[in-house]
Amino acid sequence: MRDFEYHAPKTLDEAVALLERYGTSAKLLAGGTDLVIMLNDHMVAPEHVIDVKGIPELSRFEWNPERGLTIGAAVPFRKLEISPEVQQHYPGVYEAASEVGSWQIRNQATPAGNLCTASPACEIGPIMYALDAQLQVTGPRGQRTIPIQEFITGVRRTALQPDELVIEIQVPPPGARAASHYIKLKERQKMDIAFVGVAASVELEPGDGVIRDARIALGAVAPTPIRAPAAEAALRGRPLSDDILEQVGRVAAESAQPIMDVRASVAYRKEMVSVLTRRAVRQAATLAAQR
Repeated sequence: MRDFEYHAPKTLDEAVALLERYGTSAKLLAGGTDLVIMLNDHMVAPEHVIDVKGIPELSRFEWNPERGLTIGAAVPFRKLEISPEVQQHYPGVYEAASEVGSWQIRNQATPAGNLCTASPACEIGPIMYALDAQLQVTGPRGQRTIPIQEFITGVRRTALQPDELVIEIQVPPPGARAASHYIKLKERQKMDIAFVGVAASVELEPGDGVIRDARIALGAVAPTPIRAPAAEAALRGRPLSDDILEQVGRVAAESAQPIMDVRASVAYRKEMVSVLTRRAVRQAATLAAQR
């Protein structure tokens, strides 16, 4: 690992000032589970590392029925995994969080860092797309809000400017009869990268099984997580059935743009998008009907 200067600001203003001063020669550290690997592998060689864990605002983690879920940039995955409010209101977030590495990794790694690393297979990306999350960021020009679908712009690229950092992720509250589900295809039972990841959020009309709204997001099958709008449209205003699920799975697979690598072929990934989409939508609808 190459030498770097370590900074530990205690306020957002201090962190922003450091980023403004050092720009592209600096890297932020929250959990460090991605950054340390990249440092060791010489994928990045910053002259400055700015540790933001000591900034109080970045540890904010709360659920509010009107505002939804707030996840500070320094909040680890483990908090999402063990939170009763997350398990109740955002089951898909709980499932995605529990898929990240081992519990030791989840005690350190952060959802915000996972999004900022911007891997196509990032665990938290698809469910945040399906829940229409937003990121609050700050920099020398002030604060701004970035919708999740505009945040990840490519493989390991985001809409953050070099002098900006994420403050928190904001997830809207679910509807009265809404639920979510995340499922991923992997080779090993635990601690494996996704071949395909699918997240679904389904809201039902009051009193029946007609789908009021649906959002489907795919991971590891394009340069960024993506939504499947045609598949979502095929669900809205219709009761769930095997025929509808078959159609939705097929249409979702058409949205995928996977690569072929040593882990899976293009055809296999597309087929698994169809299978996992059917499963994710069915489970989300089942959970929503129980509310």
